Amino acid sequence: MRRYIGVLFDLDGTLINSEGLGSEAYNYGVQKVLNRELNESEKQYLLGKPFKALDVIFPFLSPSEKEKIIEETLAYYRKYNHQIKEYPGIREMIKILHENEFILGIVTAKLRENAENELRNTGLLPFFEAVLAKEDCLDFKPSPVPLLQLSEKLNLQPNLCLYVGDQPTDIQATHAANMTSVAALWGEGKLERLSPLNPTFLINNPNQLIELLLNYHERTD
Repeated sequence: MRRYIGVLFDLDGTLINSEGLGSEAYNYGVQKVLNRELNESEKQYLLGKPFKALDVIFPFLSPSEKEKIIEETLAYYRKYNHQIKEYPGIREMIKILHENEFILGIVTAKLRENAENELRNTGLLPFFEAVLAKEDCLDFKPSPVPLLQLSEKLNLQPNLCLYVGDQPTDIQATHAANMTSVAALWGEGKLERLSPLNPTFLINNPNQLIELLLNYHERTD
């Protein structure tokens, strides 16, 4: 049976509770430039996506308007992102997986400065072998490319990796990368959005992921 070696994670909404602030920041930027708030479907679409997602919702934006929205969004986000915390049980889970010699990595569409600052503030950064951020990614989820970039950086075969995420794009990218998909339901992940994509595992809390991985190792060692 296959033995998992790499445990790779999404960041926002999976490890840390940053999605709410991200949505607030997007809304602030749009309001400052377009003088209106995002509706709920627009907020949902932008959740966890890079700034190019603005082009889909607002195809009429001029380059200067888009740049101004990004500038205002980032300024708002950075004003408050020191308040971001990890979800309950995440620190313990990451520590146990690290102690059991799993190779840990992160793929995120977030700017590296923000990602590393938030991981540093929560004390999680030292546990990860690599963090692939926006500046590093040759493409973004649901493309498998960033996941494959990370597995290559970690010298891991994709089929020996799990990827843990909270959004449909995470599951789509994982399947396309020939990795095992784990739908995280403890943060922003919603069963009704993730279950139709047939993730390999649906996990309700971090302890279940520990049990899954450690028990799997016991059965295969």
